[in-house]
Amino acid sequence: MQRLRKQEEQREYERMINPPPEKETFGQRFPHSTFNPNTYHGQTGVDTAGDDVTYQDVDRQVALIINVLVSIIACAVALWIVARHWAVPQRLALAMGGSLTVAAAEVAIYFGYIRRLEEAKGKEVKLVEQKEVSEMWVIEKASGSAKSAADDALRYRKGRHR
Repeated sequence: MQRLRKQEEQREYERMINPPPEKETFGQRFPHSTFNPNTYHGQTGVDTAGDDVTYQDVDRQVALIINVLVSIIACAVALWIVARHWAVPQRLALAMGGSLTVAAAEVAIYFGYIRRLEEAKGKEVKLVEQKEVSEMWVIEKASGSAKSAADDALRYRKGRHR
């Protein structure tokens, strides 16, 4: 346990001395690029600080594109193999038709996802947070033996509930 504690203390010390680098945005990495992340998906050209595209966003989008391409190609190959006894033009038409159907479905699902994200953002902006005290706990009892009506309504921490 002592060895593990010492190792953890050393790791904490290293993290304090050498903090991890901050996340770099696309605009910081490529300052002269013409890419504007606020002009896609029907958004306006208004630049907001919270909408910067980070490398994680770009990685997520690249992974999405790769997943769509893999599903389209896998569908085409599967249909080609299933129809192995058909003539080549019919097999080709079946594989191409199935691939186009999968591509259309992927695009529809993605745009539905984007639409729901926009709706959720709109609802989140409209929500007003209201805080309300539901219970009060007294940590130290005030000196004096006189009890008031407010003391009776309070709930004490040491197990005495009123």
